[in-house]
Amino acid sequence: MIKLAILGSLALLAAQPVNTQAKKTESYAVIINTKNPCNDTGTAAQSTIKKLFLKQMSKWKDGTDAKPYGRKQGSPEESAFIKTVLGMGDSEVARHWLKMKNLDGTTPPKGVRSDRMLLKYVEKHKGGFGVVKLSSAKNAKGIKILYTF
Repeated sequence: MIKLAILGSLALLAAQPVNTQAKKTESYAVIINTKNPCNDTGTAAQSTIKKLFLKQMSKWKDGTDAKPYGRKQGSPEESAFIKTVLGMGDSEVARHWLKMKNLDGTTPPKGVRSDRMLLKYVEKHKGGFGVVKLSSAKNAKGIKILYTF
């Protein structure tokens, strides 16, 4: 009787349609203020953003003070940025900020909860930059997309 129930369950499972569509992945954009003259592309842009975000550089090439904005810890935007742009893991980033805090009191960039707020902050500050969903960046005023990932 148990074997029959198990075989019946397996037959029902086998009859279920299989979802062959891959899970859609989100695309993200690193955005900067429209008044920022940075025109870096590709790996040069990624290298500049990494150095500015980790506060290894404090100014853009034209001398404008950099104003990096992070995302809330654990958010999909932050996770994608850390992995793809910074090329680091969460623990590496945590160690970096602990080291910076101990060396000279440097703290991580402000964590912004929503794309909408980050877009407003970057629009307001010439040196501002951050990461948002690509769909949020399209047609936004006061910002330009430096690159996508």
